[in-house]
Formats: sequence, structure tokens, C-alpha cells
Amino acid sequence: MSRFSLALLITAVALNFAAPSTAAAQERDLGGVLGDLWGTVLETPTAENPFAGGDPCVDLGPIVAPLSPFFTSVACTVKPSQSLFVSAWSSECSTFEAAPYFGADENELRACAREVDAGLTPPTLLVDGIPVPVTEVETDLLSIHLPKDNIFGEPKSDRKGLSVAHGWVASLGRLSPGTHEIVIHLEGTYLGSPVDFTNTTTIIVAKK
Repeated sequence: MSRFSLALLITAVALNFAAPSTAAAQERDLGGVLGDLWGTVLETPTAENPFAGGDPCVDLGPIVAPLSPFFTSVACTVKPSQSLFVSAWSSECSTFEAAPYFGADENELRACAREVDAGLTPPTLLVDGIPVPVTEVETDLLSIHLPKDNIFGEPKSDRKGLSVAHGWVASLGRLSPGTHEIVIHLEGTYLGSPVDFTNTTTIIVAKK
């Protein structure tokens, strides 16, 4: 994998008399968490950033979102009160990056994030050997303010920008105390290169 990765197409048509479906609401919720994940990661200083060897267990408060930047196996310890969010795969594009991850505005960023993932088949997800469906989602337009020491190496004057991410995710809720195994398998092509990855994440839920 050449760079940052980690989706949906959320197109909501809001009529004043139409309530969103449960599925649509769930997609927006999952896309929102994916946005929180990417926003947190992009705004984390290099020394602590998962893409530079920092903690891959991204703490979003009530939610923990393991992030394996290079599809390597990771382990996370979570509190019994925390829910687990799994990004089986996602990619982000921003105004900070060069092609093929660059977009100048929201439309270009959305097209970019979808395009880099276009050759992939939806990943499979097993939790303790049990298949769990993933949902294809997309984030809202993210306003990013990079720290001074940032993973893009942006100078002090160019640290505000935009980002959109696309991918396949699942919310696992709260897992029971003990050790759990999450296995993700991904196939297809990514930026023209074949991929066939299997990743294992170990989740240790602390006892109360």
C-alpha cells in the first residue's frame, strides 16, 4: 500500500415531510465516525501519528477505532464502556496531497476518494470467526487544521485544508471482556496494482 488509506456514497435528499430510512441514518452515522477517525488522525502530530509509528488504537472517546495504516496486524486494549468501530478499508483525499490523492474542492475530493478505491471488492470481516457485514460509506467534507508537526510536512502557513474519505466500515458496539480477533481480507486492484491482504487485529476488552 503506497500511502494513507481507509467510504459510502451518502446522498441525502431531505424533503420537509420525508423521514430518513434506518439504513440511510445508519450510513450517515458510520460515515460520521469515519470522518471523526480521519480528522483525528490527520490532526495528530507526527510523533504520535499511526502513520509514523504512533498508537494505532485511535481513541474517539466513547469509541475506539483501530487503524492499521499499512495493513499490518495490531492490538488494542479498550475499556468495557467503549464501543468498537472497524474501518475494514478506507482511503482519503485532501487538499494537502499530490495526485492521486489530491482534490481542490469537495466534488474533486469525493471523486478522488471513490476513484482510488474503485478497483477493490468490498472487504470481508470476521469477528471471532463470525462474518460481519461491512457498509460502504463516505464522510462529510472535513475541515482539517494540521498541527505544526504534521505527517504531510506542510509549512506553518499552509495548514488549513479539506479532506473526504471513502471506505467500508462496521460498528461492533461493546464487546464482552476478554480477547477478540478481527480478521479483514481485501482483494482487487489499488491504483492499478493487485492487492490481496489479510489483516488481524487483536482486541482486548479490559475487565470492569
